[in-house]
Amino acid sequence: MQEDAATTYFLPPERLGQDAILRIAQEIANSPAAISLALVPLAVTILNDTRQIVYANMRFVRMVGVQDTGEVIGKRLGEALGCAHAVELPGGCGTTRFCQYCGAAKAIVKGLEGEHATQECSIDRLTPSHLEALNLQVWTAPMAQGPHHLVLTSALDIAHEKALRNFERLFFHDILNAVSGIKGIHDLITLELPDNQPQDLDLLRRAINDIQDIVETQRDFLAVEAKEYHYARTSLETLEILHYLAAYCQSFNHEPKHVLSVDPDSPSLAFASDSRIIQRIMVNMIKNALEASAPGELVTLGCAPGENGGVVFWVHNPAVMPEETRMRLFQRGYTTKGVGRGFGTYGMRLFAQECLGGDVDFTSAPGAGTRFFLRLPG
Repeated sequence: MQEDAATTYFLPPERLGQDAILRIAQEIANSPAAISLALVPLAVTILNDTRQIVYANMRFVRMVGVQDTGEVIGKRLGEALGCAHAVELPGGCGTTRFCQYCGAAKAIVKGLEGEHATQECSIDRLTPSHLEALNLQVWTAPMAQGPHHLVLTSALDIAHEKALRNFERLFFHDILNAVSGIKGIHDLITLELPDNQPQDLDLLRRAINDIQDIVETQRDFLAVEAKEYHYARTSLETLEILHYLAAYCQSFNHEPKHVLSVDPDSPSLAFASDSRIIQRIMVNMIKNALEASAPGELVTLGCAPGENGGVVFWVHNPAVMPEETRMRLFQRGYTTKGVGRGFGTYGMRLFAQECLGGDVDFTSAPGAGTRFFLRLPG
C-alpha cells in the first residue's frame, strides 16, 4: 500500500511551518532559559507540540554531528539524530510502526501530556559511511514559553554503561561455570579417596565455596544497584536460618579465635522473604563482628518479632565503633579495612531496602557493644 503524508502508526504527522518554528526558536533564544540550558552538561533540546526542535544546546549539536543549531531546528528528535526509521514514512519521526516501541517517543508523549518521564532509547543511526547504534537515557518534562506548550528533553549517552553491564553478565556467567567445573572435579576426586581423606581437600572445598560466594555477592550487588535483581520469596523459619548461619560462619572463625553462638532466647518465627539475600546480609554482619572482636570474645546471633508481623535478625559483638565509623558507616565506599573495600555495610543496607523492603541499622555504645539489626517487614 502506498503511504501518503497523513499515514501514521503512532503519533500525528502534522508539523508546524518553518517560519512559525523559527519565531518560537527566536523567543527561546532571547529568554533567560537559553543561557542556563547552554551551560547544562547534557544534550538538551526543546520540542514544540508537534515534536519539532525549537531549541538545541551545543552538546546536542555535537551529539548529532553538525556545526550549527540551525541545522536541527524544525526537525524531530529522531530525524536530527539520524534514526534509520525516521525516513520510512513521509510523516517522519514518530509515525512508523517502530516508533510505538521507541523510548524517546514514549517519553516525549508523557511530556506533551504534562508529565515527567525517563526512558532508555536505542537508535540505529544512519551516517554517510556506516550504521551506528546509539544507546540513550532520555528525560522529558513539560514547559511553557508564552502561549506555547513545549517539552524539555535531555539525553545522555549510556552506550558505555550498557556495554559494561553486558560484559559483567558474561563475566559472572563464565566464572561461575568455571567454579562449578572445579567443584565437580573436587567431588570426583573425593569419591575415589578413603574416608580418612586429606584435610587439604576439605580446605580446597571451602576455598571453592568462598570464591563462589564472593562472585555471586558481587553479581547480586551490581544487579541490585542497577535495579535488575529478581526477588525470590519463599517460606522461612528464623531458628533454621540462625543455626545454618552459625555453622556456615565457623569457617571464617579460624582456630577458632572467637565464640560464635545463637541466642537461646531467640524465638522460632515463620515468615516469607528472599533467603539468599538474607544470608548475604547476615554473613556480612557476622564477618564484621568476628573481625571487630578480640580473641575469645563472644559473637551472638539472634532474632525477635518485628513491627506489624515482621522479623528482626541481629548480630552482637562486645566491641564499640569509633564515632567517625558510626557516622559514616553506610556511605558507599567508606571503609576501615583498606583501599578496595567499603561496599560491605553499604551493600547490606542496599540489599535490605531494595530487595527485601526492610532496613539495616545498628547500635554501638560502651558497656553494650555493637549490635546490627536486619529488620524485615511482615
